[in-house]
Amino acid sequence: MTATTEHRKLTQAELVAEATERFGDDPLKWAFVCPSCGDIANGQDFSKALTEHPRKHRSGETVIASDIVGQECIGRTLGALTKGNGKYTGRGCDWTAYGLFGGPWEIALPNGRTMHAFPLTTTPC
Repeated sequence: MTATTEHRKLTQAELVAEATERFGDDPLKWAFVCPSCGDIANGQDFSKALTEHPRKHRSGETVIASDIVGQECIGRTLGALTKGNGKYTGRGCDWTAYGLFGGPWEIALPNGRTMHAFPLTTTPC
């Protein structure tokens, strides 16, 4: 893998600063690595995948790239969940940062809550 999968805790501001330093000001270019399969995906990858495989939130609102990048492996959007029993052969897997095993990064949000995320990759997309 290209990034550490060790637990790390940082603030949202620290995550944004680190991502901006590595990838620039465009959040769609910030890239995260799945700790399960090692796939590297950025917001542009998720935007394209969501165009081909649109999803809705439970509320009925359309899922956009910023809702899931860094929290889900791109395989979830590309069909890993619909092709169960190990039959999925596409890019990525069905891993999430908010599933049974949270993280490995924990992000402290300004409102006092926390969320889990995949690590930023050290390899540009």
